[in-house]
Parts: sequence; structure tokens; C-alpha cells
Amino acid sequence: METFGDDFDVDIEADFIGREADLKKLYIAWGEHRAFGIFGLRSVGKSRLMKEFLTRYKSREDVIVNVDVKPLSNISSLYSHICIKLGIETEATAHESDRWIHHIVKDLVKRSDESFILVFDNTEDYIEFKGTATRDSFLSLCAHVIKRCSNVKIILTSTTRVQFAQLGNAYFSCKVLPLKRSETRRLLRSVTLGTDLGDYEDSIVTLSEGLPLLTLMIGSELTENDGMLTPEDTVECLLTSRLKTLSREFYPKEDRVADVYKDFIDRLAEVYREKLTVLEYIPGTFNVDQVKQLLDAETEAIVKHDTLKPILGRHFLNYDPKTQRFNIQGILRECLQSYYTIKNLPEVRVRYCKIFTAVMMNISKRLGTTQYTEAMAEFTVEHPNLQKLLTDVKHTRQDTYHFFIKIATDCTVLIDQFMAGDGEDFYQGCMRIANMYGKDRDRANVHIAVGSLYTNIKGHLVRGADNYDSAIAVLEKYGKSQQLATAYQRKGWNLHSQGKNLEAVKFLKKAFGLSVSSGKEYQSILLQSLNYLGVTNTVLGRFDEAKKYHFESLKRRKEIQGEDHPFVGACLNNIGIMYYQKGDSHKALKFYEEGLEIKRKSATPMISLVNSLSNTANMYSETGNSKKAHILLDEAMELLNKEKVPSRHATSLIYDTKGKVFRREGAFKFAEDMFQKATDVRKEISEVNIPYLESLVHLANINKRQGNYISCIKVSNKALTIKENAEIAMPQHPFIKECLECLAEVYRKTDDKDNYKKTLEQLESELIRLEKVHLDHGNERDLLKVRTRMHNIKAELEMAP
Repeated sequence: METFGDDFDVDIEADFIGREADLKKLYIAWGEHRAFGIFGLRSVGKSRLMKEFLTRYKSREDVIVNVDVKPLSNISSLYSHICIKLGIETEATAHESDRWIHHIVKDLVKRSDESFILVFDNTEDYIEFKGTATRDSFLSLCAHVIKRCSNVKIILTSTTRVQFAQLGNAYFSCKVLPLKRSETRRLLRSVTLGTDLGDYEDSIVTLSEGLPLLTLMIGSELTENDGMLTPEDTVECLLTSRLKTLSREFYPKEDRVADVYKDFIDRLAEVYREKLTVLEYIPGTFNVDQVKQLLDAETEAIVKHDTLKPILGRHFLNYDPKTQRFNIQGILRECLQSYYTIKNLPEVRVRYCKIFTAVMMNISKRLGTTQYTEAMAEFTVEHPNLQKLLTDVKHTRQDTYHFFIKIATDCTVLIDQFMAGDGEDFYQGCMRIANMYGKDRDRANVHIAVGSLYTNIKGHLVRGADNYDSAIAVLEKYGKSQQLATAYQRKGWNLHSQGKNLEAVKFLKKAFGLSVSSGKEYQSILLQSLNYLGVTNTVLGRFDEAKKYHFESLKRRKEIQGEDHPFVGACLNNIGIMYYQKGDSHKALKFYEEGLEIKRKSATPMISLVNSLSNTANMYSETGNSKKAHILLDEAMELLNKEKVPSRHATSLIYDTKGKVFRREGAFKFAEDMFQKATDVRKEISEVNIPYLESLVHLANINKRQGNYISCIKVSNKALTIKENAEIAMPQHPFIKECLECLAEVYRKTDDKDNYKKTLEQLESELIRLEKVHLDHGNERDLLKVRTRMHNIKAELEMAP
């Protein structure tokens, strides 16, 4: 008879790593159960776990009989193989299953003084692929052995879960999941000894998906040919073509990842394989209702019983009982994408569009309510599915056209705030189909969406305004409507962003007028209009008006959205800005703190939270509490560092604010470092935008304060090169004025009389320009400041030599 060592040559395999929890579960169950099923995805490590368990825990007296079912083509081969393993003669007449099962059981009963462990590996072949007679005979053998042979235990490994209802508590089932990240990391390191993975280790661990086969194959790629492929090269290859990279022809067929998992999928019954291919059209997780709709099934109960349960039992799907959502394992997705096609793809696209348009609309409607947190949690789960929905606009036909127009009309806030990277292509697609299938009101709705993209995301304010104008010209012909109120409100915000605050107030009041006496569907427009009227009047220095609008907005938001909604936090933050502009720093700090506290409680977007942290830190610094300011700014930077792709706008804002805090502390060198970092990041974004100009001016000023006059002049002259672009983008900005004031002071201190006088003249021209802007915009507060400064400059020019 063969020994344990003959059956398991573990020395040639990779070191066993991880799965201690699984081993412990099996060990605890070992004394209480007689039959063990070890199930899981192909190449997840079932056989290796079983071998490791027996290596550690089998007793010296146990005789292991290992049977790999895969090469045994029929039940007669199985019978003969077991007899050889047990050292008993076969019976020539034992052709019927009852007969040969009785023969094996009888022999095992006779040898009751011996202890056996029967290990059946790869049993999915008998359970699924060799006919019902083979399956029933095999399961009958296992059941008879357990019932009659107290000296025998059975272990099954399979990709298909095996049920033994008749064995009751004698049967223990163990599902083998992919390795944990820490375990994958240890396995990867063990097979790449001497290779420095550096910053790419985390990416490689992620791409291994916890599957030992993938980890070992990636390790082979990294170590072969004396490391010709660097970790960076390997990650790039895996990201662009993981299947091809890990399936090259010089690998044995049983190691080629594509062959292993394609064969696994091919063994699935055709009806299930076709349904699985359709489900792969959903890129993220999905629930039963979404499966029902996508497969056009009659009821959820039917889809559970006839589709999900069989596929789940064969380990093609993962299921999370907490969220009640399913997912297709990553490497299987790649195989499905590469080797299988959806037969009725146009119909599937229509169903997908219908399903996830409803999901997106539902999330969008709840963003402005007390259900915001739940909506954001759902959005996080559905995000990849909604991304695909937006990209599917390129496949639009007349039967799906109306879905995409509905998204462009009702989901712009969600897209602008959380899906901006997909927004531009989506809206371009919507404009194309609106021109192809739509009416003028549909085109107007798309113009509003495009206007929001250009205004809020791209910063192309004039193009944004043009789109709003196109929408308004159409919608005004049809009288009062929710979309007309939306267009007025967003045009008002666009004009405010351009500095045209008097004109902005007119449009915001139009939006307010249409919304204030209308139904619930206008609530969001009403709240935004109130908010923007508060902000715009703050800029105009009309603080009584601003206060009225801000506090009305706050009151209504709390009533509609609840005390702890992120938009309530944003409203409080805006009130803080109003008091800051009014010159009341302590009141400003109070509202900043309240707004920040609410944003922390709620699932506010990270960018919004960072903005509040910056505002509050700046106010702490202004009121003499630099320590608290630094704590908040460090918190903001930590939040940004946790992002996969940190926002460059938010990162530069925190650098800039930290520079201001250091400057107030007198730590000029640290301030310079922060302003330089802010300048570098903003330069990457755009060399002609207002934030970049602002950072250059801050950097020039801090160089002046340190006596670095040459650096100050150099940076100031760089800032002046973008003067014209800045004036077009935001005519009311003060940064050119501040830059020229900085230069004039440097020339005065260095006794450069000619440049000093020349710079004062330039400063006077800039003040004249600002005077006209503030007059046009009705900004009396800043107008007074500019005229006071003009008077001082005239006096300086008269005294200049």
C-alpha cells in the first residue's frame, strides 16, 4: 500500500503561507466530523490546504488514500484505482455500483483496527461533468463509507459544492477564499527573494487577487531572465494585458492563467455560461433585482433558484451576505471579456441602461435630503456601474435616448461633484444624440448640463455662460419650468464666478422667483439660489442682504435636509466667509467651526471637507492660534494622501494655507517652502489660471519679506506675464495689484528709482482698471478700498524723483 509520503510530495511546492484560520477550523472540526468538503474557486489553494492540514495534524496511525478523480474517466476506473490503493483485489463481477461499493465498504469494515483517510481531489469532475450515474455512484460510495466504516474519514476537494443531506452532522463544509492581502504579500516575497519590489509591491499584491497561481506566475515573471522585467515593467504589463502576460506559450498549459480559467468557465453548463457572460456586462457588484432585470427573468425567486444558486455553488460568483450583493471574480471577468460574447448585446444594453438610470436618479434625488448619507453609501457601491452607464451613451439608439437625456437633466449635481472625469465625454455624447433624436427642449437641457461642466469643473466660464444662454433662449419660449429656473440659477453662479455680481443677482432672483412659490421639485433650486444670493451679496459688500439670504437658506436646509447634512455644513461655512469679509474674525471662526463639525459628521465629499479645514485653519491662524491651524491642515493633508489620486486643486490649497500660517508666525523659510509647493502644483494644473497667479504673488511677497529681492523680482515678473489672461478669466481679482505693490516696495528699498516710478505708474493703471470693474459690478466695498489706494499712489508718484 502507498504511504503518505508517496501521495504528497510537498517539498517541490512553494512554502505554505497563511490560511491559519482555515487550518484551525478544520482542526476543531476534525474530532467532531467524519466527512469534509473543501470547496472554492479554481486554483485558490484547496488541495494545498488539504495537504498542509494532513501534514500537520494526521496521526501516525492514519493511512492516507489519495485519489485524484480528474484522470479517472469512469466509475470502473475509480473502483479499480481505490482497490489498488487499498491493496485489495477487484471482483470481476462488480460492475454495478451497489456491488462494487459493497465490496470496498466490506473490506474497510474488516480492517477496523486500521485508520483510513480517503482523499478525493478534483471531485467536480464526477459531480458535474461525467454524467448523473457517475455522480450518484460516487456520492453513494462516500455516504456508505461514512455510515458504515467508523475507522474512515473522507476529504473532498472541489470547485463545485457537494451536498450530503443524509450525512447530517457528520459532514463539515469549508469554503476556501482567496488569500488575505498580508498573506499574498508574504507569498509574493517568498517567491521573489532578492528582488526589490519597491513602491510596486502593493500594486502587484492587488493584481494577484489573493490567488496563489497568479502570485506564483507573477513571481516567475519578476525573477526569470535575471530580472530583465523590472517591477514597474511587470505592473504595466499586468495592467494592460494580465491574461496574456501570465499565459505565455513557454509556460506549461496547467500554469497558463488564461488556459486554467477558460477551461474552468468552459466546464460550466452552456445555459449558465451564457447568463454569466451577460452578468459580466455589469462591471461592479450587483443585487438580485438587477440580475432579474438584466436577464429578463420572471421573479427574484426564480432567478435565485435557477441562476444565482447554481453559479454561486460552482464558485463563479462571490456573495456578500451583509450587502446582499454578488460579484464576479476579477480574473474570471477578464476571461469572460476575452473569450465570450453576449448573443443579444443590444437588448442587454437597453436593460442595463434602464436599470442603472433608475439607480442613478434615485441616488441623485436623495443627495439634497436627510437621506444623503445613505445615498452616498449606495453611490460608492454603484460607482463602477454608473461609470459604465455614462460611457454607454456612445451606443445610444432611439430606444435608449430618453434615458441619457433624463440623466443629463436630473443628475448634473451628482456627475459634476462625483463623476467629473466621465462628465465631458458623456455630455458630448448627449449633445450628439439630442441633435440626432431630440427636440429643442432636450437640447436645452443638455446645454444646461454642459454649462455646469464648463463652469464648475473646467473653469471655462464664458463657454459655460454661452451654453446657459442657449438653454435660456429656448426654455423662455415655453414659460415657467423647473429647467428654466435651473438655467437662471446656474447662469447666476457663472456670472458671480466671472465677477459680474450685479448681473448675477438679477438671474439668481429670477431663479428664486420661479422657485419660491412652487412645489417640492423646485426645492433644490430654491436652496441653491438663496445660497448664491448670500455669497454674491457678500462679495458686493451688501452684508445685510447677504445675511438675510444666508440665514434663510440655513433655516430651510435644516428643515428639509436635517441638522447634519453636508450642505448645511457648507451653508455655515459660507456664513463664516461673510463675517470674515465683514471684518468679524471671531464670528467667522464660530461658523467655520460649526460647518466643519457637521461636515465631519456627514459623508461630505472629501474636497468639501478639505475646504472647510483650510478656512477654519486660516481663521485660527488669524486669531492667534497657530497650533490648532497646523493640526487641521495636517488632517487635511492626511485625507488627501489617502486618496488614490489626490486632488491637485485641494493639495495646492492646503500648501497655500499652510504658507499663510507660517508667514503669520514669522517662520518665513517654512512659508516659502509651502508657497513654492503650492506654485508647483498649480503650475501643473495650468500656467494661466488665477490660483497659479495667486501662489506666484504669495511667493514673491515672502521672498521680499526675507530680503531675497532678486528672487522676488523674478517671481513677480513671471506673475505679470499672465496679467491679461487673468483679467479675462476673473476681472475683479486683486493679485496683479498685490504683485505690483510688492515690486514697487522692492524697487524703493533697493533705491531703483526708475523701476520704482515705472511700477507705481503700472499700479495706478491697474487700480483704474479695478475701479471700473467694481463700478460695473456694483461692488461698493472694494470700490472704496481701490479709490483710497489710488489716492495714496498719486501722492507717492508726486513725491517720486
